[in-house]
Amino acid sequence: MSDSEIQENLMVLDNLVDHQELKDELQSLDDFLGELQEEEEAAAPAKMPEPRQPRVHWRKRDVHGNIVYARPRSSRHQSKKADHIQNIDPPFNAPDTNCEVAFAPETVECFLQDLQHSLSDSSGDEASPLGTPRDPLLASSNWSIRQSLFSERWRAERPRLVNTAAAKESVATHICQQCRSSPAVIRCCDCRPRPFFCAECDISMHTRHVLHNRDAMTAGFFQPLPPTTVVVDKSLSQCVRLVPVEMPEKICGCSPESLRVSPGKTVAVVTMNGRYDLSMPELFCEACQATWTAVVADLNGSDYWPATLQFATMYATDIFFSFEEMKMVAPGLSCQAFLRMLDQRTVRFGRTGKISADSFQKSF
Repeated sequence: MSDSEIQENLMVLDNLVDHQELKDELQSLDDFLGELQEEEEAAAPAKMPEPRQPRVHWRKRDVHGNIVYARPRSSRHQSKKADHIQNIDPPFNAPDTNCEVAFAPETVECFLQDLQHSLSDSSGDEASPLGTPRDPLLASSNWSIRQSLFSERWRAERPRLVNTAAAKESVATHICQQCRSSPAVIRCCDCRPRPFFCAECDISMHTRHVLHNRDAMTAGFFQPLPPTTVVVDKSLSQCVRLVPVEMPEKICGCSPESLRVSPGKTVAVVTMNGRYDLSMPELFCEACQATWTAVVADLNGSDYWPATLQFATMYATDIFFSFEEMKMVAPGLSCQAFLRMLDQRTVRFGRTGKISADSFQKSF
């Protein structure tokens, strides 16, 4: 070995010794700073823990500045990845997704007891057995529990509602709520809150309100009646009812007292409650023999739409708006299905007759 090579090796050894000494000194300083920090933490009052600071790792380098590795190259990259994952500290307030939440046994037991009491309580407003008001449910914000409580209370209340509805259909003795003297023979659900009438008050009221749905009470049960049926001496009798259409106050120069109203031709009036068979009104002057009969313009002014110019059938305009609104929300609804519904309502209220689908479609 030449002198130059010996000299070069001696310089490398000197540098390595210097580096090792420097490393030892830095390590001792690092240990000293750690001890000082521990003493300060022990002397300081208790406070919220702070995020961990990353530790300094010193790397060994050769005389040329290259990193000197103490392990084989094959395990070096894996160690780097592991060190990188371990050195990434989570935020201080970040929740740990791997931890499991455990409830205390007494908390679970209290929750189950409150739930059992709530399900067994039909009213929800009664006091507890100890005489103190029951505390609100711990899980009152849970949708499934609220639905369960709602169904339970309805299940307890439903029999009473059904019994009340059935008892309402029992015919009892009532006094006429108009004259308050004669016994009632008619119930009109469209005249609430005073639905019970005697025979005379029924004729007086429903000669003007022809489209009301009435029930007779003479047979021991509520029997639906068409507007052309009245009760006379506790038996049913037929009469004539006029279409509610606007009529002029005078048709000639004579006194209005000389005007008389008489029934004209029979027509079918269709509303949302089905079909009514009524008569068109006609005016007659006893003084000058003048007459008046309704025309198409008079029907339009009273919110009717004639099926033909001779108006053997006419529709309340509200039925067209209702059918249009139903078609908008349910486009699959057919005209036939809508008219079958009206036919069912006709039968339900004690009337007869069918509604022509072709006539309704053309008028609509």
